[in-house]
Amino acid sequence: MKKYSSLDLQQRTGEIQAAALRSPVALTFHGRPRTVMLAVDEFCRLKDIASEPVPTKLRQAAPEVLGPLPEDVLGYDTADPVAAVVRMAHDAIRGVNQSQVSSEAKRFAALFGKGAA
Repeated sequence: MKKYSSLDLQQRTGEIQAAALRSPVALTFHGRPRTVMLAVDEFCRLKDIASEPVPTKLRQAAPEVLGPLPEDVLGYDTADPVAAVVRMAHDAIRGVNQSQVSSEAKRFAALFGKGAA
């Protein structure tokens, strides 16, 4: 097991976290082991072996596959995002595409909850 000091942890956090993903690492304080850092998967595995509960938030959820993105119903060319946003802003001021914008806002709210529209 690799050992790192508290100072190492402050200065090399990313490197130590990467090492902990491969195998547990000991963190020392004044030269003595104080804590152990390990991957969440390993923590869950050990808790399962010990028949102890694991906080639900630590269990990694399976990724959600949404499928292909729908076509842009407003018809803006998003190859140049800045130009598209400028055009959208001008159109919004002039009231262009109001029904489509309203439809998209309702779809967005249905997907992500109330207050999103």
